[in-house]
Amino acid sequence: MKHLFYFALVSTLIFVACGDDESSNPFVPSEDSSSSFWTLSSSDFRMTETIESSASCSNCKVPVSSSSLTKGKSSSSVVESSSNGDSGSMTGMTSSSYVNSISSSSVQNEKSSSSEKNDAVTGTMTDERDGQTYRIVKIGHLWWFAQNLNYETVDSHCYNDSAEYCAKYGRLYKWAAAVGKSEDECGYRHECNLTLPVQGACPPGWRVPSNYDWNDLIVAAGGDEIAGEVLRESKEGGFALLYAGRINFAGEFVQEGRSACIWTSSETDEYDAYYADFYYSYSKVIFPNDAEKYDGYSVRCVKGEL
Repeated sequence: MKHLFYFALVSTLIFVACGDDESSNPFVPSEDSSSSFWTLSSSDFRMTETIESSASCSNCKVPVSSSSLTKGKSSSSVVESSSNGDSGSMTGMTSSSYVNSISSSSVQNEKSSSSEKNDAVTGTMTDERDGQTYRIVKIGHLWWFAQNLNYETVDSHCYNDSAEYCAKYGRLYKWAAAVGKSEDECGYRHECNLTLPVQGACPPGWRVPSNYDWNDLIVAAGGDEIAGEVLRESKEGGFALLYAGRINFAGEFVQEGRSACIWTSSETDEYDAYYADFYYSYSKVIFPNDAEKYDGYSVRCVKGEL
């Protein structure tokens, strides 16, 4: 009987110790948190604005390892000149020994101060369609938005239909809207077999990332087991995940501040499309996951060649 009592007491203590501690919020990385993957030997930029800490899905299905995808061909030319049809202007700064073939017409370079905490290649771009400016970061071979897209289209919404959430998290898009198509073309029950790359709702010269782009990002971040932690990085030079929540099949706004669902341009079938699934309480990413095309998820834009 005494043994049963001790067993019950120990079990209770373990249960309490493993409970969800809401006071520890990984939205705010510690001052010591950093990852060696942000150090990029090919460049050296400093952001023109300080990346702010902020928070941008779930309906999870059995994940498939990102290692099952094949990376594309690498290229040293990652930023096209604005003369190639990119209506979004980019600015950036450098911080150590950076040699690259980036066009001077699209990027302005400058040595950063010695107080830099990392060597990430960063900058800003302005979407000339509506004048909004986005922070951008170069990770691996590609330039990524360090904010969620906030360009208004049909079938895109602010969380809770409130403009303050758009300012904080960007917009939530049905998949067809994200890839720049109507519901009759690419919505639920319509398979559209898009040809990559897909500009979609992104500015000219940028694209909605395919599964290949996402795989490249996750590999650069150290793999799917830790990518959720690394890409949460919100200091200067980080991808800065925003936990914007999502719109579910019933049209409800859910999971704000807890999950980040971000579309890819890759289609599963006439019903579903792929997305990257992050949670603030997990260090890993569930990718590629798939969801119904009528769900409302975030969009990050990408630029460059794999």
